[in-house]
Amino acid sequence: MSRNSPLECLFEADRVAIIGASERNHYAATIFRNLQKLGFETSQVVPVNPNRPEVFGLKAYPSLVEVPGEIPLAVVATNAKSILSVMRQLGEKGVKGAIVLADGFREAGEEGKALQLQLTQAAREMGLQLVGPNCMGLVSVPRRLGLWAGELPRSLRAGNVACVFQSSGMLNLFLSLAGKRGVGLHFAVSGGNEAVLTASDYLTYAADCPQASVIVMFMEAAADPQKLTLALDRALANGKSVIILRAGRTERAKRNVIAHTGNLAGSAAAWDALLDQHGAILVNDLDDLIETTVLFSSTQVRPDPHERGVALATISGGDCTLLCDMSEQEGIPLPELSPETLQTMVEKLDKPTLVGNPLDVENLQRQNEESFNHCLATLFQEPRVDTVGVRLNLPNVLSDLQAGIYERIASLRAVSDKRVVVFSRASEPLADEWYALFGRLDLPFVQEYRKGLRALARLRRSESERADGRFVAPERPSPRPTSRLRDSGVLSFAATAAVLNDYGIPLAPWRMARSADEAIQAAETLGFPCVLKLSSVDVPHKTEYGALALGLNNTEDVRTAYQQLLSRVREKKPDAKIEGVMVQPQLRGVECLLGISRDPQLGPVLVLGLGGILVEVLKDVALRIPPITAAEARRALESLRGRAILRGFRGSPPADVDALAETASRLSWLAYDLGEDVLEIDLNPVLVLPAGQGAVAVDALIVTRNRPE
Repeated sequence: MSRNSPLECLFEADRVAIIGASERNHYAATIFRNLQKLGFETSQVVPVNPNRPEVFGLKAYPSLVEVPGEIPLAVVATNAKSILSVMRQLGEKGVKGAIVLADGFREAGEEGKALQLQLTQAAREMGLQLVGPNCMGLVSVPRRLGLWAGELPRSLRAGNVACVFQSSGMLNLFLSLAGKRGVGLHFAVSGGNEAVLTASDYLTYAADCPQASVIVMFMEAAADPQKLTLALDRALANGKSVIILRAGRTERAKRNVIAHTGNLAGSAAAWDALLDQHGAILVNDLDDLIETTVLFSSTQVRPDPHERGVALATISGGDCTLLCDMSEQEGIPLPELSPETLQTMVEKLDKPTLVGNPLDVENLQRQNEESFNHCLATLFQEPRVDTVGVRLNLPNVLSDLQAGIYERIASLRAVSDKRVVVFSRASEPLADEWYALFGRLDLPFVQEYRKGLRALARLRRSESERADGRFVAPERPSPRPTSRLRDSGVLSFAATAAVLNDYGIPLAPWRMARSADEAIQAAETLGFPCVLKLSSVDVPHKTEYGALALGLNNTEDVRTAYQQLLSRVREKKPDAKIEGVMVQPQLRGVECLLGISRDPQLGPVLVLGLGGILVEVLKDVALRIPPITAAEARRALESLRGRAILRGFRGSPPADVDALAETASRLSWLAYDLGEDVLEIDLNPVLVLPAGQGAVAVDALIVTRNRPE
């Protein structure tokens, strides 16, 4: 367990009081049965009930204060109306931890919110580590603490997985699945309304537990994102894997989060970006969650750059074709087998036209065991793969032949550098003997090709990112910027340029003109063709007012355009304060956008994308939470669907992606430093020149928070 943590009183308690204990109290009775099921010493269970001398065959006490000896942990199984009197008992007894099961608090309206506020205040005053309210409790398997208000599976076993869920119902299901699939648990907790302890607190505790190498979370919202990211960073630094299923992605779902727990939920894409940047492995649904947990919890997990690929062996040619499709779709590399390996397979299978990977071993396991074993051994020696996936027959009755095959696979793995994953073709139920076999041999078994390949892709990506050093703290641009915002609202272009210059964010060459003659002089200095843009804090979006003129090739074009710009804007917005007309050379490059928006919970959000129709119609953008490194910005750009345009398209040269990534990193630091003062930053377009020539913002907009006079 985690050492010297205040949460030890919850997960390592050796004595437990159940307040409101009664055979007729469903929650209390279920918790007592679960304690018995896990083997907790029942003499260390103290029922508290003022109306009964005995409960569960144990001596009951009328109040907690009358219980002799220390009580480190209490389960409160009474209703919400009695909570404040119970809290007084807890304080008087000096209890360190408590689990409050009852609902009727923040999720139940204004009266419930007020009651929860009183509960929180009382708990904090007495230093009580409180789980809930509105939860089903916790389980600490090594300590045999089954303090859970739902039926625990008998097959639950100790292991390396810690579960932190913001939904008791979801955790109840996951515990059942974990027991069935042989996933070993260290502890599991459902925080409910999180009146005192939050998911971030439990995550921090898990991050420091030496026995927990995998942390599984179901998350709806986090009241303190910074606390959550610190906990994720701690888990990452301690070598843990954090797998998160996050709900509340749609507007309708967000409303349900508020109704369910009273918490607020922010933008789904921004939250995904935040969690991903701090090393979390994000999954899509409960099936994804359990299959990914099965793979990550295997002792075969290790940091690996995965420069090699995956070899798949099955017993169906149709499966091989299907696996080719699915592997490519899920990002699983299936390398060609080496000539030596392929030759062995051709000879043993008697197939001159054998493709090789995926490998169809047909019914060789029954027809010629020696040849089958030779094929397997050869596959485990293949230098081009680091993972071997197998899908063989999984009959309802486990035969000695089938058990022997998997024992052979486990022995081959033991003397190789390969990881092994066992697949099933579909989500088919297996007899318990199969799960016991896979558990004994430490062979991770994933159900259904698609889900299994997706989980494997996540595992490989996570290991590669760790090996590549992705999760390093971003370094501030040098020299340290000193700019301070002096204005509020939409900044003038001169003020915007000064801020960008402080952060080393390059702008295309520009001159500000206040007459047609000045505009012509600027154009002649900067060169033709050129661009004219009206600069006004009252006209932040120029195209809407016709305040932009492109492709001006001579002085007459410039004079005419200058006059027309002023005329159009004065007609549409007569009271606009005009700073001047900006003159720029018309540059050629790949149009991109970089910007900053605000999330109500997370603050500044960096937006990266390709310009033009790819943004306006396809919404092809990536999000990151400032600050980020240039390497992280490049990774974001690589995630764009239109990334091929940056690599060079239809004869165009590759764009200077490194310069664009560096600019994005600097913009992220600008937003991070300005914090709440900045509402919006828009660099659009950013022209990315050919590789080695840089990237420049052609236009820029900064909108700051209005300050009181």
